[in-house]
Amino acid sequence: MTRSLLTALIAALIVIGFALLGGTKTLGAHPFWSLNVALIGAPIGGLLALGLFVMTRWYWGPLVCSVILAAVAYGVAHFGKLRFAASYAEDAFAGQMWFFGWIATALFITLTLALALRPRG
Repeated sequence: MTRSLLTALIAALIVIGFALLGGTKTLGAHPFWSLNVALIGAPIGGLLALGLFVMTRWYWGPLVCSVILAAVAYGVAHFGKLRFAASYAEDAFAGQMWFFGWIATALFITLTLALALRPRG
């Protein structure tokens, strides 16, 4: 259990460190929220990873689903950003898609990293 907790913590810290270094801003997150989305999404992704470690011994199924959901979340965030910019910041729903899409992206990237680094044995 300690190894699983450490794995989830390391995955969350990688995502938060990426955001601290400006990676999320470079990939299209709003400059004001680029760190906050990682600070919200990464711990949730780590907790979800811990739950999956306890509940299942499957490896490939959750990992593939996590990668797909990370791509979908990034797509939602990107589409929200495009709609928000095209509306001259008037489309509140597009702004929420952008913001929550980035939180979901941080969550699923953390989950993907934790599952990929998952201790087996």
